[in-house]
Amino acid sequence: MKSPALFSTPLAQRMLQVALPLFALVAGRIWVDTQWNMPRIAFSMLLFFFLAALLQRWAAVVAALAIEGLLLNISYLKEDATSEPLLGVDLFEVGQGMALTGYMDWHIWVYGLITIAALGYGLWRHPSFSKRRIGLALILCILIAMQLDRTGKMSAYAQPLMTQYLGSHYSNYNFRVNAKHNGILGHLLLTAETAHKPKAGQHQFYSQTLASAEQPSSPDIVVVMCESCYTEARLPTKMAELAQAGFSEARVISPVYGGGTAEAEFEALTGLSAYTLPGIDFQNFAGQFSDKINALPHALSDVGYTTIGMHNYFGTFWKREKVYPKMGFQRIAFVDQMYWKRSDGWPKDFSLYNQALAHYNVAPAGKKQFMFLVTVNTHGPFIQQDDSGIGQYQVRLGQAMDDFQAFVQQIEASAKKRKRDVIIVIFGDHKPGLNQEFYERGIFDNGFFSNRDPKNLQFKNILNPEQTRIRGDVPLFIKDSRHPEQAKVLAEKLQNRPLFCLPAELARLTQNSDPFYDAVAQHCAENTAFYTQDLWWRSVFPEAVYAERLFAEVE
Repeated sequence: MKSPALFSTPLAQRMLQVALPLFALVAGRIWVDTQWNMPRIAFSMLLFFFLAALLQRWAAVVAALAIEGLLLNISYLKEDATSEPLLGVDLFEVGQGMALTGYMDWHIWVYGLITIAALGYGLWRHPSFSKRRIGLALILCILIAMQLDRTGKMSAYAQPLMTQYLGSHYSNYNFRVNAKHNGILGHLLLTAETAHKPKAGQHQFYSQTLASAEQPSSPDIVVVMCESCYTEARLPTKMAELAQAGFSEARVISPVYGGGTAEAEFEALTGLSAYTLPGIDFQNFAGQFSDKINALPHALSDVGYTTIGMHNYFGTFWKREKVYPKMGFQRIAFVDQMYWKRSDGWPKDFSLYNQALAHYNVAPAGKKQFMFLVTVNTHGPFIQQDDSGIGQYQVRLGQAMDDFQAFVQQIEASAKKRKRDVIIVIFGDHKPGLNQEFYERGIFDNGFFSNRDPKNLQFKNILNPEQTRIRGDVPLFIKDSRHPEQAKVLAEKLQNRPLFCLPAELARLTQNSDPFYDAVAQHCAENTAFYTQDLWWRSVFPEAVYAERLFAEVE
C-alpha cells in the first residue's frame, strides 16, 4: 500500500520525522505521571531536544521519558521519607541520597535500566551533528547556566522567561506545590538556582528583650537530638519512661516531619526559624556562611565553655563537617571515629555516647562543657511486618532509649565526680514517617491528606498553620542533675514553642552576653505569632537578622 501523496514529498517526510517523536513524547506521559499541562510538556521537550543532539531520535524519546520517570520516583521516595520532594540542588549532592537507598523500589530500578539502555542504543546509533539540533539542545543548557549563576542576576532573568514561554510558576516557599504545578523536570530546574544570601538592612529585633537571669547557674549542658524519637499518649513508646527517670517533659514544634533533620538542627543551634531560607540551610549555604556563625556554640565558647558536636554518621551528610566549625564547635567527631558494625544497619547510638563520655570523663574539673549529640539508630525506613512499620520502630526506639538511659547514668556520675551540675536535654528532631500509624491513632485526621488510601497517605501540598504545628509536634525531655526544679521551669517555658526557643533558654542559663537570645526568649515568652498565620516567621525574624547572624553582613 502506497503512502498518500501528501506524505510522500521530501518536506512532508522531514516534518513527520520531527512531529512523530514529539507526538510520542507527549503521548508517553501516560507512562510517567499521566499529566499534560504546559510546563510538563515544555520541560520534557527541552530535555528531548538536548538528548536528540546526541542520540538517535527514538532513543532520545525513550531516554527523556525514562529519565523523567526515574527522577519522579526518586522524588516520591524522598517525599515519603522527608515530606519534601527532590530539589535541583540535591542533584549536586548525590552523597546525601545514601540515607534513602533503603527505601528504593522496583520502579526506580526499571526506569534506571531503561534509561541506561536508551542512552547506550542512542549513542551507538547517534546522528550526525547539525546546527539545528545543537541550537535546540543549547536552550536547556543556557537555562541551567542562568539558574546556576552565583550572582543571582541571570536567574532573575531566567525565571520570568520560563514563566512567559514555558508556563512555569516558581513557588519557592512550598516545594510540593512547585513540583505539582511544574512537573518534576521544571521543578528541578527552578530549584537548581544558587541559594542567595538574605539581604542586610536595618531592623528592630533587639528592641524588646527578656531580662537576663541575675545569677545564672552555668551548668554543663548536654543536648541529644534523637533521630525520629517520639512518644505521645496516643502512641506511647519507651521514650515516655524518661518521665519516671527524673526528666521533665515538654512538647516543642519541629520545622520538619519524617526527615530533614538538619532543619531541626539549624533551629536548635541558631535560635532562628528554619522556614525563612529555602531548602536545607546547611546544604544550601555551607560555603556562603560566615566563618563565624552567631550560633549557640559560639555564644557558649565566648563565656568559657568547651563546645563539642558529634554525630554517629558521616560528617559529609548535610555538610556538617563544614558547618559545625563555623558554628563554634571546637571539637567535632563523626562515625569514622566511632564503632560501627555495618552489617547491623544504622550505627548504634551507644557508639556516639561512648565517644561523648570519653571526652567528658577527662575534661578538666573546672571547665564548663557543652555537647550537642545527633543520633541515627532510629532512622527510617521502618520495615512493615503486617503493620505500618510501627513494630520495627518500637524495637529500635527501645534500643535507643536503653542506650540513652545508660549514658545519662554515666554522665551524671562523672559530673558528680567533677563537682559539676549537668543539664541533659533530649528531643525528637521530627516525627517518624509513619503516616498510617498517626492517622489510625487520631494524631492526624483526614484533613491532613490529599487521598484516602490508609497505606499510602500523602500530605496535602498546603497545610494550614494549625496542621503544620500538629505535624511538627515532638517530645522534649530535660533533666538537671542538681536542680530538678530548674528543669521543670525550662520545660514550662518551652511548652508548645518552636524548637528555636530551646537555644535561647539554654544560653540564658549561662553568663551569655549576646542580646539575641534574650530577644528570642521575649518572643517565645509572648508566644503570640507562632503558627497562627501563613508565613508567620516573617513577623518574628526580619531577613536582615539572618544576614547579620549567619553571614556577618550588616548595613
